[in-house]
Amino acid sequence: MDKLIRIGKVINSYYYQLNKKEITEEKFNLWIESLEDPMKKDFKEKGLEKCRGVLNLQRFILELQDNGLEEYLKRELTEEDFTYWRDHSK
Repeated sequence: MDKLIRIGKVINSYYYQLNKKEITEEKFNLWIESLEDPMKKDFKEKGLEKCRGVLNLQRFILELQDNGLEEYLKRELTEEDFTYWRDHSK
């Protein structure tokens, strides 16, 4: 269980990096265009303000900044924890 707690803390720190001001209408629209229906339609109807907390949107924006989750976890976790995350997150 300690392994899951460590991994969870690092994942939280990844998303914490994102300044909410970076979630702009332009980036939101790029994210919307990357989605498949029916998700695309649903999130578009909800709009930016209701979607700011969606982790998929936040990860998309961080990855636009060349800050991918997998690379971040590889840097921040032990090799054992990273391998566990990689093998169980699919």
